[in-house]
Amino acid sequence: MDDELESALEAMQSIAQPLRQGEFNELIGKVLVYIQSVKNSWIELDSALLVLEQTRTEDSEENRKAKDAKIKAFEKSLKNSIRFARINLDAALLQALETLVFRPRSPTKTDEYKKAMALQKTFDRLDSPAEAMLEHFRTSSDPLNKYLVAGQWGHEYLRKRKIDLEEYDRNLCEILAAQETAAGKIVLAYAHIERSLKAIEKEGLRRSEALQRSVFQN
Repeated sequence: MDDELESALEAMQSIAQPLRQGEFNELIGKVLVYIQSVKNSWIELDSALLVLEQTRTEDSEENRKAKDAKIKAFEKSLKNSIRFARINLDAALLQALETLVFRPRSPTKTDEYKKAMALQKTFDRLDSPAEAMLEHFRTSSDPLNKYLVAGQWGHEYLRKRKIDLEEYDRNLCEILAAQETAAGKIVLAYAHIERSLKAIEKEGLRRSEALQRSVFQN
C-alpha cells in the first residue's frame, strides 16, 4: 500500500478511535468503518492491478481498459466512503453540540429563523466573526441566541464564511468546561478529523490519477 495514503489513514484512525465513547460509539464507529473501507479498496486495487499485469496478453488495449476500470471503481468507492464518513462525523458533532448547549424548548422554528437572521446580519459586518460570536455567547442573556451561536447554526455559519472551526471549538469548550467530557472531545476533534478526511481523499485521488497515467503510458 502507498506509504503516504497509509499514513493518512492510520493518523485518522488514531484520532477517531479514542472518541468511541458512550452515546457517540455508533457514529464514530461508522466513521472508522468507512475509513477502513478506503484502505480495503486500495489493497483490492493493488491486488487487481497486479493480477492484470501478470496475466497481460498481446492485447494491451484490453488490458489497459481493464486496469482503467479498476482504478475508476476505486475512485468511486473512495468518494463514497469519504462522503458517508463525513455524514456520520457531522451527525456526531451535532449530537455533541446538542448535549453541551442548552436548547430552549419554547421557541418556534419562526423564532429561530428570525433570531438567526438577526445574528447573521450582525456577524456579516465582521471580517472575523468567531471571536464576536464567542463573546456574544458569554454575555447574551437570551438562551436562544446562545444556543444558535454555539450550536449547529453557528458552526454552519462559520463554515460558510470559510473560518476554521478548530480554535472556535477549543474556546467554546473552555467556556463550557467541557474539554474532558465525551461530547467535548467530539467537538474538539471535529476540525482535525475533517482535515484528515480531506487529506485522505486528496491523497487517494492523487495516487489513483498517477496509476491511471502509468497505465496509459505503458
